[in-house]
Amino acid sequence: MRGAPVSSPDERAVVEAYLDAVGRLDLPAIEATFAEDVELVLPYAPPGFPKVSRGRTEAMKVYPEGVMEPMRFADYRIDALEGRPGEWVAEYTSDTVVIPTGRPYRNTYISRFTVRDGRITRLAEFFDPVVLVTALGGEVSMP
Repeated sequence: MRGAPVSSPDERAVVEAYLDAVGRLDLPAIEATFAEDVELVLPYAPPGFPKVSRGRTEAMKVYPEGVMEPMRFADYRIDALEGRPGEWVAEYTSDTVVIPTGRPYRNTYISRFTVRDGRITRLAEFFDPVVLVTALGGEVSMP
């Protein structure tokens, strides 16, 4: 009996390269991790942010210059999904400042990556949108 298909260490390196690049806000390095037809999904994105971006050009618009200092992603935990080659889940944190407001932005993320042929073809990133809204200068309160 054959074992379940496994993901490769090279795919894990792609996930880590992406996290490192976003942590530095190295836009060319971020772009280099994306496949041309990448799908970037941000299900919890607040109003004004795209929930789905298709294609490298659209996905890169999620990383505008001059909005945040480098994200300083840390505390990586990257795990392959068993029996799902190319599928990865990562947990990590950010510690940065929103430039226009001067407010800190510290969030915790869980992301699911699909890696094929050395590039990210799909990334779904889950984070607390309230933390982002308040760092951008907004408020969230009970009605």
